[in-house]
Amino acid sequence: MNILVVEDDPFIRDMAVTELEEAGHEVMEAASGGQALRLLQTGIAVDALLTDIRMPEANGWEVARAYRQRFPDLPVVYVTGYAEQLQPVPGGIVISKPYRMAQLVDLLNALRGEG
Repeated sequence: MNILVVEDDPFIRDMAVTELEEAGHEVMEAASGGQALRLLQTGIAVDALLTDIRMPEANGWEVARAYRQRFPDLPVVYVTGYAEQLQPVPGGIVISKPYRMAQLVDLLNALRGEG
């Protein structure tokens, strides 16, 4: 599965990328919502989106909406360390930081029917 990880905290992003790659996934990464939106404009294809909510340039809600326009059934997992006003795309799942990487891998696999 090709997963895009959008996270502005480099430690969390690196940890997520490493764990997802070790679980057998292809992983791309973006350090901001704006970078994720620019990647989308390049025509990349993704099977799942893992995005932080509070980020520079564009928040996770905006990123998910943009990706869902191109990939209507895209599984989206939002991660946040804050109490958010929830506005996930339909079918999106919100998990709170800190989270266990194994929990994230299991969740993404289940969303794609691989669990």
